[in-house]
Amino acid sequence: MSDSVTATIRYVQRDNNNRLASEKPYILHYEAPPGFPQNNFAIQPYTGIQVRNLRTAPNISYQENGMLLASLGDEASHSMRPEDFDDDTWIERVYLLILHKCLCKVLGAQDVTVFDWMLRKRAPSFPKRSDDGNGEDVQPSLSAHVAELEGRLDSYFGKNKERLLSRRYQVINIWKPLSGPCRDYPMAYLDPKTVDREKDLFAVDEVFPTVANEVYQVYHSPSHNWYYVPDQLASEIVIFNAYDSERDQDQAVPHCSFDLGERGSGIPRQSIEVRAFVFY
Repeated sequence: MSDSVTATIRYVQRDNNNRLASEKPYILHYEAPPGFPQNNFAIQPYTGIQVRNLRTAPNISYQENGMLLASLGDEASHSMRPEDFDDDTWIERVYLLILHKCLCKVLGAQDVTVFDWMLRKRAPSFPKRSDDGNGEDVQPSLSAHVAELEGRLDSYFGKNKERLLSRRYQVINIWKPLSGPCRDYPMAYLDPKTVDREKDLFAVDEVFPTVANEVYQVYHSPSHNWYYVPDQLASEIVIFNAYDSERDQDQAVPHCSFDLGERGSGIPRQSIEVRAFVFY
């Protein structure tokens, strides 16, 4: 298996004309009204980016680099079919329970609280938008980004915030394909140790039909090191850090999907991502 692939990664374009000085950057995750821009900043594809093999990468660890490949186990995986994930109740009662046990074991956590999950199903027209806006399913995210989470803790915990957050905790993302091996728009992960948070991050409002959150888009830097999991199986999850109460977002992992080009094959990607608090 190759140690790396050469791919195109989409970064936010640097704005040298200060055109956003009076308007907050935004991106809409639903079809915009006629004549209304889907976003007010530009994304620029950078070709020739080396994306390394996370399976064989030396000196990459969750403790230092915020990313980890783990297995759900054969027994659990055999009980999960792609169509099961169309049932929200099944996800909550079965998959999230399996994930809870795995995370506690792999990370050494005392408890895990899931606060969000999302299915993504690539439309045949993707990455182009179809006449109906690519349908109702959420599409893979192609531009490099990382969530801003510090300002959201009150909404997640409310009055219980101080009690729950009195011990060390992390906010993590967990991603997996619904079927594998995944060769269609896999995920790429940017080593946070190669990111300059002052120079490389660009704050943007990410707007959904019922909520808006601030995220950071990423500027290109030749110092960035990217990783992915070749042929990721449905039994495999990637855990990657978004926030650490002891280290803030120093280990937060920017991420995006990317096109494998001629190496890509298989059915359009379907995946599930979960966000959770992990308590130690």
